[in-house]
Amino acid sequence: MKAKWLVVAGAGAAALLGGTAVVLDQMTAAESSVAGGPPAGSSPHTAGAGSGPGAAGTAGVPGVPGAGGEASGGSAAAPSRGSAEGPASAPAGREVLPPVSAAPTGLPAPTAPAALVSAPLPAAASAQGRIVDGYPADVLPFPDATVLVSTSVSPAEGTLQVAADAIAALSQDAVAGHYQQVLGGLGFWSEPVPAADGQRAIRFGRGTDSLTFTASTTGTGGTRFMLLGNLRAAAGG
Repeated sequence: MKAKWLVVAGAGAAALLGGTAVVLDQMTAAESSVAGGPPAGSSPHTAGAGSGPGAAGTAGVPGVPGAGGEASGGSAAAPSRGSAEGPASAPAGREVLPPVSAAPTGLPAPTAPAALVSAPLPAAASAQGRIVDGYPADVLPFPDATVLVSTSVSPAEGTLQVAADAIAALSQDAVAGHYQQVLGGLGFWSEPVPAADGQRAIRFGRGTDSLTFTASTTGTGGTRFMLLGNLRAAAGG
């Protein structure tokens, strides 16, 4: 009888120990799942499933548990450098220039050349075979050995119009060179202009002053030339 009781007691103790082991095993498995580790008693293949070939397609993808990114409900990703430090700076290799503080100034306006004639201007007049009164012979001198056909002057709103018709015992090149030298020394520019066959024409200019020279060869080999110009007048007494 005593032996039978011992057998029954031993079986009850074994059952109690077995039940305690099952409860402890379940508690251990629950703690392992909460801590993120594999359940107790799982095989190595099951514990390392996240690193196997099947996890390669989801590695590093945010929001996919066990794939290298944080799990759903985990901590947020660290803020980017641009959002933590304010607006992004200029890309490397590019320089941001400062704004221009003032518009650049232009070149100064050119100064008007000095007038070649002065007021009061002479009255309109003309003369045959001589220099008419008021004609600026000092500004427009005639070449040596020139025979005057006519000269004239005519004032108009601060300018003096002058004209001359003369014959010189020189070639066209010599007479044209004379006026190019004289007027060039006064700051005039010159350019050739179209002329009739056998004639030559040159236009001179300086500011608002202008003069046209035309020439043709006479039957004796001389040059007949004409001057027609407009010269700005300076105020004077």
